[in-house]
Amino acid sequence: MKVKNIERLLSTEIHTFEEKEVETMSPSKRRRLMRAVSDVIVPQHLQGVVSFLSVNTHPLGLRALGAASSQTVEMTSNGGGTLAAIRQTYGIPDELVVTNPSNTQCVPSFYDESYDPADLTTFFSQYLPGETPPQIIEKGTRVNYPERASTEASLDVQYITGVGRNATTFVWTMNGSNPYSSEDEPFVEFAQDVLALENPPLVVSISYSDDEEHIFDVSPGYARTLDTLLIKMGLRGITVLIAGGDDGVTGLRTEFEKVPVEDMCKQSGPQWPSSSPYITTVGATMLLTKAQQAAKPFFHTKEEVICSVENGGIITSGGGFSNIYPIPEYQRTAVDRYLKTRNIPITPGFFNASGRAYPDVAALGAGFLVYMNGRLSSVSGTSASTPVFGAMVTLWNDVRLNAGKSPLGFINPLLYYLAETHTDAFHDVIIGNNGAPRGGNNPCEDSFSAAAGWDAVSGIGTPNFPVISEFIANLEDHFNASKLGEENNSSMADNNNNAVTTTTDISEMSTFTMVLLVAAVAANVAIGIVVVVTLVKRWRNQYTPLDDLAGGSATPTAPVSNTTSTVRIQRLNSDADSSEDDIELSEINLRD
Repeated sequence: MKVKNIERLLSTEIHTFEEKEVETMSPSKRRRLMRAVSDVIVPQHLQGVVSFLSVNTHPLGLRALGAASSQTVEMTSNGGGTLAAIRQTYGIPDELVVTNPSNTQCVPSFYDESYDPADLTTFFSQYLPGETPPQIIEKGTRVNYPERASTEASLDVQYITGVGRNATTFVWTMNGSNPYSSEDEPFVEFAQDVLALENPPLVVSISYSDDEEHIFDVSPGYARTLDTLLIKMGLRGITVLIAGGDDGVTGLRTEFEKVPVEDMCKQSGPQWPSSSPYITTVGATMLLTKAQQAAKPFFHTKEEVICSVENGGIITSGGGFSNIYPIPEYQRTAVDRYLKTRNIPITPGFFNASGRAYPDVAALGAGFLVYMNGRLSSVSGTSASTPVFGAMVTLWNDVRLNAGKSPLGFINPLLYYLAETHTDAFHDVIIGNNGAPRGGNNPCEDSFSAAAGWDAVSGIGTPNFPVISEFIANLEDHFNASKLGEENNSSMADNNNNAVTTTTDISEMSTFTMVLLVAAVAANVAIGIVVVVTLVKRWRNQYTPLDDLAGGSATPTAPVSNTTSTVRIQRLNSDADSSEDDIELSEINLRD
């Protein structure tokens, strides 16, 4: 939308500002942004549908989670990061490819991230000889530049297509709302674009993250708006997955919150939107090489361990508990069990034990061989494990679509249900912790350790692909009323106010119950009702009030009824390499 149209609609005036020139800064490096310089007036007839205005509150600054190793890679991968190792570890049949033409997947490329189709072709010829890359659909607000192929985009595209073979794949190159900055955080714009499609991609794998405290300090309305969009994506049958972070228990606090290194271990640092309960968060594991095992003569295993600096990796998988979101019901049983173990930090106040816990699941994320600019690199991170798990969801969707059934959509309730009732559905990761931050700093004494069952480093574990595939193929059979009663006994009926009292085939269920099962893929009717009630409340903008635009609290409230919303001018938010307090802006005239 043009600036003049926004000014007319919101009865305001928008000016352009530029970072003040300093002696060491070239003109091309000075940052610009647009801000309203007078009150923003939202017309009364739009207040019921407007949840967030980005003109003065859109956060800036973003961090990709990919981490390229310094190795020259002319050998086999360490850590298990090859397509063959991934298939073998999780039991994915070598010949399995997507066959349903409506089955699609997506990776967004924020920042200035780009990929080179020639690299993708080389990747396939090397690791999937005889196969060609699937159809790639490029969308977004900026152009992909193959000559500027970068780590994150190359990794995401090559592995989501290499595991979810033959699935049409969207690559979304996105800028945010600030036309002058490629660092403008575009989560909301990306989600809006996806939802605007009549046939959106069914799996979305996101490899970018912010600090939770930072985003809710800068713009709680922005964060709550993304939550609402994530809910809508789940209801549309879209499975959204996100990387759990590569900086261990401390997260991104030292970069976004400017926490001194000497203080970083005093409190955990949950990341966002990894901490959102409306998204599936993925941690990273690794397979120890012979050299790594030789360095620990009394410790040998062929099983997956937590990907961490302590275990010989170049990143440490993130995880922890949100300080904003309460624990969702779908994970309460699993998390409560973990909180009773000795695998959690002991310092009082180090983490919020009543918060949403993440990650939900994990997958291999170390030593992935990636072609970039024609050369082979080794890449590690949760931004490697996330597209791998996302591609497996694409393969599970294919089973359902080919049977004339709906895609999985929001899968968290299903995943936790499987972990509780089908213990062979996931490989339990029990070795490692997330205390060692990336960058050579000393490990934190307080951290989360892997444990039997769910833990705050690997979630409920890594997938046993064939077991989950078989369950998903017959999902409706597992969730007819009689089997719900058999598998969850009388407590389910009590929790649902005795709503399920008769044996009913899935084909005879009410439309409302069918929507619950398909949209939420709920583990049982009680959990399904809790999830849907929450979705309805969020969808009605109760978490995105207009007064957030004026610096209001992040506490959920109903939308305000006043006719105006004042937005004060805010300075450009800092990125990972600069101090917010040092930025000075001067107005420039672009209207002549």
